[in-house]
Amino acid sequence: MTPPATTLTDSVTRQLDLLSAQLSQAGPQQAAQILQQVLDSENGILGRLTSLVVTGTYVTKHHAQTGTFPAEMWLALGRTANTLHDLALDLDEHQEVFEEIAARRSLATSSPAATQATALVARGRHR
Repeated sequence: MTPPATTLTDSVTRQLDLLSAQLSQAGPQQAAQILQQVLDSENGILGRLTSLVVTGTYVTKHHAQTGTFPAEMWLALGRTANTLHDLALDLDEHQEVFEEIAARRSLATSSPAATQATALVARGRHR
């Protein structure tokens, strides 16, 4: 018999695959709606994933202290949790844009200037 946690993990993985497939086929408005919900740092998938990794950090720390897990596992999960948190904060800056695009009635009825393609500019934080 499959343990409940394994079944749950498999189910979540399948759901994420379905969502990814839907996102890949979505128009701009639906893509913005999906991304707005996914990238929400508190209630979205990214926020929940960050919480899950933080929980894993605490669990791994406990097991590392008892000698069951190597300390490196705990440290790696801690770094991952911190990185996810930082990424979520960076993406929070763009939530309003996703909300605005998702709320539009139709991109076809908006002004040509609003839908005109623009050059992509990549900005990143340097550490």
